[in-house]
Amino acid sequence: MHIKYAFFIVLVLTLSSCSMPKFTSENTSTVKSLNVERYMGKWHEIYRLPMRAEKDLVNVTATYSLRDDNRVNVLNEGYKHTPDGKHKKAKALAWRPNPEVEGAFIVRFFGLFKSEYLVLALDEQYQWALVSNSDRKYAWILSRKPAISKDLEQKLLDSAHYFGIDTARFIKTLQQW
Repeated sequence: MHIKYAFFIVLVLTLSSCSMPKFTSENTSTVKSLNVERYMGKWHEIYRLPMRAEKDLVNVTATYSLRDDNRVNVLNEGYKHTPDGKHKKAKALAWRPNPEVEGAFIVRFFGLFKSEYLVLALDEQYQWALVSNSDRKYAWILSRKPAISKDLEQKLLDSAHYFGIDTARFIKTLQQW
């Protein structure tokens, strides 16, 4: 196995240790409406909760592309320590396990390991998103741009806190393009 994938394997193993819930509109706190086509494209990671797989990564992005079967190709990328550091990437496949819960996805890494992906909050123009899993052990603030305003940053941190995410543990991702 190529060494550049090792850190993502740790992430996947950690995330996959969680049992997959049956997503219903009653038991899942996600956005009520999500247009998957509008969600596609590149997102910059603004904040994340600590995880071994992303340790010391900068310029982290997630790029989503819709497949013909309505599943989503996922490409996570980042650079070790500096924007010129070693390039790390991992590919995954995502899908909605219950079409009635539009903001809930399952993501499968390496064809083996599954993880939850819950869109908790989303800008009407699809310019930012707050994403987590059900136990809030993992969370991300994402933006279409590598930087957001201080006002928006505080709004998203407040939203994350509202959803039960420990924002004191958030790591701000360096985005230097």
